[in-house]
Amino acid sequence: MTLIRAIEIENFRSVKALKWQPRARVNCLIGSGDSGKSTILDAIDYCIGARRALQMIDSDFCGLDIEKPIRICVTLGALPDELKSIDTYGLYLRAIDATNGQILPEPEVGCETVPTVQLLVESDLEPQWSLVSARAAAQGQSRSLNWADRIRLSPTRLGAINDNHLTWRHRALPGASRSYAGPLHSLQ
Repeated sequence: MTLIRAIEIENFRSVKALKWQPRARVNCLIGSGDSGKSTILDAIDYCIGARRALQMIDSDFCGLDIEKPIRICVTLGALPDELKSIDTYGLYLRAIDATNGQILPEPEVGCETVPTVQLLVESDLEPQWSLVSARAAAQGQSRSLNWADRIRLSPTRLGAINDNHLTWRHRALPGASRSYAGPLHSLQ
């Protein structure tokens, strides 16, 4: 199962700036109402969810300041081998050093190979998804995850609405959902 290794959020709703590296196993977001818990979950969903379009509005910008872009980056680890393919994503693969959490610009021996997906929304409100790579940018190249990989990596979210509890829509047909009756062993 693919895991989130790092999250960066800038200027999204109530979050001016956040850098977080979730720990292994279960992570809990705890806080009072309107403290930003749902905003963080929405940011993850907007960035790596299987969606072709996203409607953003002025109030999605922190402090309604549309001059400062919304930037959400999610770094993914524990990848299936096909997502670490040099032929497919080689220029966009990076590394994360487990000893200090530092994200390195390219894969390195002894470090986990990771991609970072970025969602950027500027004042035109048009979302732009891309893979983060200084090497690709230096060569004037950019790309996003292909659709099949977006579906494969899309997170499942348990929500407050009964229709979302213990269900998944991952790779399901539009409008269809399947119930899951067994125990949840790990939410990572």
